[in-house]
Amino acid sequence: MTDDHAGWGGPQEYTDVFLRSARQAVLDLCDRRGGEFESLTGEAVSDAADNVVVAATAVVLFRGRRCVFRRGIWPPSHPATTQAAIYATVLEERLLTRVHPRLGDDVSPLDL
Repeated sequence: MTDDHAGWGGPQEYTDVFLRSARQAVLDLCDRRGGEFESLTGEAVSDAADNVVVAATAVVLFRGRRCVFRRGIWPPSHPATTQAAIYATVLEERLLTRVHPRLGDDVSPLDL
């Protein structure tokens, strides 16, 4: 952990706080916009320089489509609760502007 992240805990602690906050924000979003929450997960990997990088992935059903939204959350640029609010806001914007009902049997996930 570098000094830039002091006070935010390590990747696991930050991710845990983020996921709790983001889960509630995404559930609220689904309630408001008529979506259905499927999952929210965090995945840690090491990058080429052996630094830990964490991405959060939300899966929601919206307007008849399964939508997948993945965004990096660690290393952080904001406290975890702020990052969770930003995550949900960006997800909402993308759901509202990029998801259109599909006719036919195309059930492939839509990457946002």
